[in-house]
Amino acid sequence: MIRLIQGRDRHLFPREIDQMHKLRKQVFHERLGWEVLVINEWEVDGYDTLDPLYVLSIAGDGRVVGGLRLLPTTGFNMLNDSFPELLPEGERFASPLIWESSRFTVDRGADARPRIRGGIGRATAELGLAMNELGMHVGLTHIVTVYDAFLHRILERSDCAGEPLSEPKMVGGVLTYAVLYEIGPELESRLRTASGITESVLPQQGLPRPLIAAE
Repeated sequence: MIRLIQGRDRHLFPREIDQMHKLRKQVFHERLGWEVLVINEWEVDGYDTLDPLYVLSIAGDGRVVGGLRLLPTTGFNMLNDSFPELLPEGERFASPLIWESSRFTVDRGADARPRIRGGIGRATAELGLAMNELGMHVGLTHIVTVYDAFLHRILERSDCAGEPLSEPKMVGGVLTYAVLYEIGPELESRLRTASGITESVLPQQGLPRPLIAAE
């Protein structure tokens, strides 16, 4: 199940937000060994103060087993402002129709195994489908994101990897890619084929308003 939490409403979902930040600590601080800020078992950064949209995968028992964070590229974001070395020289993304997904996190131990051979786990697929469905709902053309080479290989095997923007580079001792996803039916089809999920993963209420392309 997917739950959407707008950053300004995070105080209304203390349990989910607590679990999300603790899961981020497990992934980015403990597993990947990145130099991230950890406060009281939470991994946090300045982008959490910019009213992002949190997309969380919730297991049947109510636990947060995955998450990601969406921000428009027209403001501060990780790719442009923290990892510009992952972009082709001199390039930046700054479009109301392109959002950034960051802090993609999945609890490997809790992520249900895919029903499809060579596919992707339930939480991973839910987050990808939610990202794409949200993108189509609000009128995005693309989403950019940064992830490590291990995840890129998993997604490549299931035909769900993003398009690399440049050669991968070492970030904090981890080989890292910046990739671009084109939002639309093709990405949805690839994610559904790799996961076996046929239904919409988005909640029926609380969706952000569609964008006006002229803005």
